[in-house]
Amino acid sequence: MLRMHTENTCYEIIVLHGGSSYLSGHPLYCPQPVLVTIAGSTWGGSMLKLHFIGRGMHLEFRHPGYSTPIVTSIIQEIRECRRAAVDRSGSQVLAEWFAGDEGESQGEDLSPG
Repeated sequence: MLRMHTENTCYEIIVLHGGSSYLSGHPLYCPQPVLVTIAGSTWGGSMLKLHFIGRGMHLEFRHPGYSTPIVTSIIQEIRECRRAAVDRSGSQVLAEWFAGDEGESQGEDLSPG
């Protein structure tokens, strides 16, 4: 799972195969996880870096409820986050940690393969 902070919103992204992802975090477009297609990232113009989420760029994705692509505000931070549920004597404990605590990622390549 990726946690992505833009200027305005904190998103969680679960990357699936075939270019699809579950995206959540935006109060209007995805308050709950929604299956979207991430096109890539842009600097704000017409050029798109395909299947890439880049810091300092805007994420562009296709939402099933909208006919045009949705573009986020500028991405400020991207972190890989791992979650694990642990059952201890009947109670659920959710542990969350970030991979590579040595620093934040400059970008994540979502290309298949």
